[in-house]
Amino acid sequence: MFTQFSARLFEKAVREDFILSSMNGTELFDTSHWVAKKVEMATLILFNVIDATQIDFERIRSYDKKICENTEKVLDEMPASQVANIYILAGGEIPAFDGIEEYLGQAVYSIFWHLNLETGEITVPTGIPKKLFNLRALVADSCNEKGDGEKTSFSEIKYRADALRPKAKHRHAIMSYTIIAINAMVLILMYLDGYHENDVSVPIRFGAIVVDRIMRFGEWRRLFTSMFIHFGFWHFINNSLGLLIFGSRIERFLGRRFFIFIYIFSGLVGSAFSLFNLYINYPTIPSAGASGAIYGLVGAMFAFTRITKRAMDSIGWYVMLIYISAGMALGFATPGIDNFAHIGGLLCGAIIGGVAAYSRKRY
Repeated sequence: MFTQFSARLFEKAVREDFILSSMNGTELFDTSHWVAKKVEMATLILFNVIDATQIDFERIRSYDKKICENTEKVLDEMPASQVANIYILAGGEIPAFDGIEEYLGQAVYSIFWHLNLETGEITVPTGIPKKLFNLRALVADSCNEKGDGEKTSFSEIKYRADALRPKAKHRHAIMSYTIIAINAMVLILMYLDGYHENDVSVPIRFGAIVVDRIMRFGEWRRLFTSMFIHFGFWHFINNSLGLLIFGSRIERFLGRRFFIFIYIFSGLVGSAFSLFNLYINYPTIPSAGASGAIYGLVGAMFAFTRITKRAMDSIGWYVMLIYISAGMALGFATPGIDNFAHIGGLLCGAIIGGVAAYSRKRY
């Protein structure tokens, strides 16, 4: 199907004064890649058609980077003031479009369209031009065997190129809501057991971190149970907001199992950091709260969005960096905040999120 489509498309492109270019020396694409060029409206158009079922998007991006670097070097010698490197990725499933930058009037820029050869639908990332030099009509006319465009369904589906898409089966952050409900239930039970402000006996009975109980009596379970205990209503509300903002996004975009792994593991590491700090500096003071696990989610979200350069519901790595900086500054400026738990959870989550991001980019 690709061969017939590309042959029809380039036959029409030649009629529109495009010149077919040789791809000698670019063993990357061989017969799965067609290219033509022309200068129009002071723009050199490099028009690429690629069989997206045979070549992965990362290889295309690598090739595109080299093309952009080469054209920048010789742009002054061309009868054009800018270069549009246009790719028609013809195939079935939509590629990930990782790392696409929005077009902001650059002298050399790349444009990626995905064409579903079976349906005739084109996917255009947000910020990328979608009507260029009559190419849309050429593609539409080449989608069917007659080449007249009469039976071609040609529509556009837009999504942000710099944003992740949530997993369909994880539309609702069920686990995030469940953990909030568990924390609320524990707090209610604590109040029913007589808890009040500045009272530490009830949190200790419910499983808060206490150096003596852990180090002398081996109650290591407190590293886990302390994650579900809060010192009062506002402590619970602050952590619940963190779960709603960051936990729900991790769960919806990266999956429930990934969310639970980060939450529990980061929470345990945060508890371990907290225990170490208490053992050295405050051996008689208890500690509890979900903030270590919350900061684990924050760290994972920061690392993942920073490495992949893709946002989660418009929250990118720069927003996360501001939140982390403000949160840490406020923590160290406020007495009684368990900053070691925050640091431990943050580092753990960032490592997990970074590993996941690099795995996603590679595979």
